[in-house]
Amino acid sequence: MRKTIYLLAIIILFSNLFSISGDKILSGIKEKIASIKTFESDFAQVQIWELAEEETKVSGKFYMKDTDIFRIELDKDFIFSDGKTVWRYSSENDQVLIENIKDNDNTILPGQLIFEFTDIYEMKDFFEKVEGENKFYVLNLVSPEENERFINKLKVKVNEEFVPFEIECFDLDENKTTYFLSNMLINKEITQDKFIYTKPDKAEVIDLRKK
Repeated sequence: MRKTIYLLAIIILFSNLFSISGDKILSGIKEKIASIKTFESDFAQVQIWELAEEETKVSGKFYMKDTDIFRIELDKDFIFSDGKTVWRYSSENDQVLIENIKDNDNTILPGQLIFEFTDIYEMKDFFEKVEGENKFYVLNLVSPEENERFINKLKVKVNEEFVPFEIECFDLDENKTTYFLSNMLINKEITQDKFIYTKPDKAEVIDLRKK
C-alpha cells in the first residue's frame, strides 16, 4: 500500500512539473503575436447553419501586414483592407462593397480573430492534446458579459509555438464557422500592392461609408 501511494505521489508530482498553466499559454500567444510582422496562410472556412442544417465550404489565401491591413483571396472574390477601408468584391454579383472599418465597432476583422482573440475574449478553460507526434493546446473562450458580441464563443487550437491553426466561432444563434490555417509563413516579405485596391472592370460599386 505504501509503495502504491509513493508511486502515485511521484506521478502527480511529475505531471505538475510538466503541465502548463493557462496564464503561460496566454502569455506565450501574446509574445508570439508581438513578434509577427507579416503573416501568410492558406485557409479553409466551413460554416454550419444550425436551423437550416446547411453547410458551406470555401478556401483561399490570407495575407496580413497588420491586424487591420489584410487581403483575403477566395477564387475570383476578394476582401481586403488598407487599415481604414474594407473592400469586398463578389464575382457572382460583380459588385464591390466599400466600408469604413470604424463604422462598425462590433465587426471582428480576420486579423483580430486570429491574433487578438486573447484581448477580445476571456479564456474559460483549456486542455492539452496530442495527435501522433504533434502536441497542441485547445482554448475555450467566451465574450465578456459587459461586452457581448454576436460571435460569443470561440474554440482555438494553437501549436507548441503558440500560433493559432484552427478557430471555431459560435454565434448567438449557435451557428458555427471554423477556420483551418495551413502552410503558414511568418515574417515573409509581402509587397504593398497586395493591399492596394484596384476596381474590377465594369463592377458595380456600392459605397457604404458614412459621410
